[in-house]
Amino acid sequence: MQRLLGTFPNRSAGVALLILRLAVATALISSARLCTGPETEVVLALSRIAAVLIIVGWYTRLAAISAMSVSLCAFWVCHEPGVDALRVNALMIAILVAIGLLGAGAYSVDVRLYGRRRLVVGTPAK
Repeated sequence: MQRLLGTFPNRSAGVALLILRLAVATALISSARLCTGPETEVVLALSRIAAVLIIVGWYTRLAAISAMSVSLCAFWVCHEPGVDALRVNALMIAILVAIGLLGAGAYSVDVRLYGRRRLVVGTPAK
């Protein structure tokens, strides 16, 4: 399980990952609002769910993959995808790939559930 989740950096790297998670969640919700159309409510609801999971750091890699698919769907659902929508979604997908590869960091729910444990071996019984 440790190979799947990787390490959980703390201190300045953990704070940087927390700030990155907050920024990408905000950008994810705002990029979903760029689209207009009847399907936008579904894309916005899915992006809000993924944003909440990314903010709290719960199943971060799965949430990042889900958010990438939501960004792709937001690009295809937009009835008037301009150059701005293409650039925003491409940047969003690149940032979500980075979060998916880095993980949540030390300040997340994932570290509480799946973080490193310390095994204390006692003295053998006589």
